[in-house]
Amino acid sequence: MGRKERTIFITILANVVLIVLRFFLAGLSGSIGLKANAWHSFTDVFVSGVVFIGLMITRHAGERLKIATKKAEHILAIFVSVFIFYMGLEILSDALSGESVELRYVPFVAAGAFLGVGINYFMARYKIYVGQQTNSQSLIADGYHSKMDMYCSIAVLVGLLGSLFGMPSLDKMAAIVAMVLLMISGYEIFTSNLRMLLHPEEDIGTEEHMHHHHHHPGGKKFVLGSAAILLAVYFLSGVYIVQWDESGIVRRFGNVVNNSVQPGIHYRLPAPFEDVTLVKSEAIEKVDTGTQELLTGDTNLVNVNLSVHYKIKNSADYILNVSDSDTLIRSSAITSIRQIVGESEIDYILTEGKTDIEKNAKNVLQETMDKNGTGIEIVNVQLVEAAPPTAVLGSFQDLATARQDRSIYINEALSYQNTIIPQAKADAYQQIAEAEAYREDKISTAEGDAALFVQRQEAYSKSKRVTEFRLYMEAMDQILPNVQKILLGANVNIDNAELWITGKGTSGSEK
Repeated sequence: MGRKERTIFITILANVVLIVLRFFLAGLSGSIGLKANAWHSFTDVFVSGVVFIGLMITRHAGERLKIATKKAEHILAIFVSVFIFYMGLEILSDALSGESVELRYVPFVAAGAFLGVGINYFMARYKIYVGQQTNSQSLIADGYHSKMDMYCSIAVLVGLLGSLFGMPSLDKMAAIVAMVLLMISGYEIFTSNLRMLLHPEEDIGTEEHMHHHHHHPGGKKFVLGSAAILLAVYFLSGVYIVQWDESGIVRRFGNVVNNSVQPGIHYRLPAPFEDVTLVKSEAIEKVDTGTQELLTGDTNLVNVNLSVHYKIKNSADYILNVSDSDTLIRSSAITSIRQIVGESEIDYILTEGKTDIEKNAKNVLQETMDKNGTGIEIVNVQLVEAAPPTAVLGSFQDLATARQDRSIYINEALSYQNTIIPQAKADAYQQIAEAEAYREDKISTAEGDAALFVQRQEAYSKSKRVTEFRLYMEAMDQILPNVQKILLGANVNIDNAELWITGKGTSGSEK
């Protein structure tokens, strides 16, 4: 292995270390710029690896193997360039998404990024020095490319440090810069390898053509073109999209210039002039208070757990006045339920008071949110748990059993009452009806007798003898209902009378 091959191999190992370091730091901090810089280092590893393989084949292989290897290298490079374009678009989408990412562990991550800048610097100096010593244009070009990677790493470092001074959008700008350089590298890898694949006669050697796409950055056209691209990307970074369920505010140097950003495509001045903050205004969030052991109004203990559902109704108030909505709502909900439970009795809480407690907790919590200008709307409050503590659960169960028995006895008494009272009422009604019928019968009979007596008295006054005789006969008929009776005139002598009885039930007289 010659000096050139050894130099490229060392730089490949250094780039692998940079890739691992930058991906680790990007995952730790959430930095989009570090992620883009890591993918840029990936292109360096690929190009350097292809050059290393080409140099080794050129040194040891035959002519046929060299030609076949070159074609395979060109095809692989084209696929890698397409993958680079895809990753560049992903990074651009993340950078222009409009979502503000709060970076984590910035001092530690910035120190790691500074270490990456140092590694890029020494790799660039090392490759340029060896290239000049060995008269290798590919190593010199690769050294200048490492310088570009170093400048990209410096931009990422500036973006990380900017978040410490209240400018989190600088990380997105660094990501865009790294993405532009990544896309340029992918474009040059694609065009040069496609040209070499279609026109193999233009291939001037493995070592030379693999870095044909790397131009010296000091060229005037390259500098002007890069500056124009960066300037265009800088202004395009002000374009952002608000989704249908989002709203937000736009701030210019911290001052709110638009407090109601509607869904759609919008534009703001690029950072650091203006910044947009978006929130999910239509999303329903949930916060649980956790089980709280509270003292009731009648000095009993009860375990209570509330579940609060809320959404954002005023984006400006929410963004400007609230830093941690979950903690705020959880603390306010605990305070409100403590107040309500402290004014209620244990029996009310454990039985029929659930609906009223939820309603009162929601009203108190909403008043707290409005009073503090949080821009939060309480959608619903649910009493998830209301139970006695475990230590006294047995006593409460005995009490519940006694209450259940009392309810059973009361229900049985009510059932007996509902049975016996209607029966008593029916009997009373029947007796009253019979008495009234008896009264009506007696009254009617007495009135009839009275009317009959009056009629008889009138008849008697008109014909006393006839009436007396009729009454006498009727009385005899009633006294002797089954005896044959013979009527004789007053002038008939009974001793000389002859009576002819013709048949049973027949009466007659002989004068």
